[in-house]
Amino acid sequence: MVRWTLVDRVRRRFASDWREGRELDEYVALRKLDFIQFDPVWSIENEAIDREFVEAFALSAAAAHLGPDDMSIALADYEAVFSANRKVIVSNFTRLASLIRAWCRKKGLDRPPLMETADPQILVRALYDRGLTDFELIKAKSLPSLLRRVEAWPIGMPQSDKLEELGLTGLDLNYEEREARDARRKVEVERRTIRFGGTPLDAGGDDFAAVFERLAEAALAEDSEWFNRSRPPRLTIQEQSNGERRRPGTGGRNGTDWRKQPPESVRTAMGIASEWLAREYLRRRHPREMTDDCWVSSNRAAFCTGSEGDDGLGYDFRVETTRHEYLYEVKSALDEGGEFELTARELEVAGSASLERKRRYRILYVPFVFDPSRWRVLPLSDPASSETRNRFRVVRSGSVRYRFET
Repeated sequence: MVRWTLVDRVRRRFASDWREGRELDEYVALRKLDFIQFDPVWSIENEAIDREFVEAFALSAAAAHLGPDDMSIALADYEAVFSANRKVIVSNFTRLASLIRAWCRKKGLDRPPLMETADPQILVRALYDRGLTDFELIKAKSLPSLLRRVEAWPIGMPQSDKLEELGLTGLDLNYEEREARDARRKVEVERRTIRFGGTPLDAGGDDFAAVFERLAEAALAEDSEWFNRSRPPRLTIQEQSNGERRRPGTGGRNGTDWRKQPPESVRTAMGIASEWLAREYLRRRHPREMTDDCWVSSNRAAFCTGSEGDDGLGYDFRVETTRHEYLYEVKSALDEGGEFELTARELEVAGSASLERKRRYRILYVPFVFDPSRWRVLPLSDPASSETRNRFRVVRSGSVRYRFET
């Protein structure tokens, strides 16, 4: 019994509540499936715990908490519904925020906190946390009523996006747009601006993830070869040294010198972009096992709901197959690269995995992270493994920075 089958079971139970506009607090609590718990006694009473045993237990627990299942209730695929609804919210966010700002200014009222930010993902999370994104496809015209349910639409404001119904004019919106643009103008904008496929993006902007995702999806739709380019490279044996010393200004082979790193906002954007592409790679590499739940780093929060992620795990993705538990750490470069850095925690996990038969630690290296025409994901072996560590050379100590050559 896969997780999403159980979630669909919960959705059918509360579908009528959604359609009649009732509160969904109970649904949100049960959606977590916490009523299905592993019993430690099983390992004592049973010689083997197979899939059929777990599925039977899950079905029994679901029946006890939810009652009879009405299979006649038709619901679209959960992940497809949420993904489509998220995009509707994101694509309409800027206009709705402008309308709310203009209306509140005209009425002399404070704006709802959820609409004070330029990041639409905050609103997506608020709607998700109330269970409002899970059942049916949301139409743009219904967004004001949904925003009202999470206190993102002002009290007294007509639930419409039509200027005449709101008592606004184009001049009101123009004023708000100029004010928003001026507020975003900062000295650091030019320094943190990157070009993604020829399009300039503010790497530190609140809307970076949303804009990047739209451009990245379009880029992948045009390039069907990027996954074919994502093959494990053949690495040469490296001459080992105790922390390499360099002349100032020199980098690795076609790589950026570690002493001349880009601004923090750009490095953060590199992490977001590379992990997004790594997710697309893993969806194709592990089509049966890979879900958004496998993305465990904090960058998942830019694109996914649920957990906000944990950067202290020592890896960014965890994919469990029938044979192995794969731990993937994502690294990237602005150019061809050839170097990456591991934190102490990442080294600890990599070293521990190298001693176990079940676990596999891998580096997913993304060169040209902001150039989708040259995108590829290079799967690299565990640099802490005794069998493959001679393919990497330690460049400097502390956090260990490795160099590799194809």
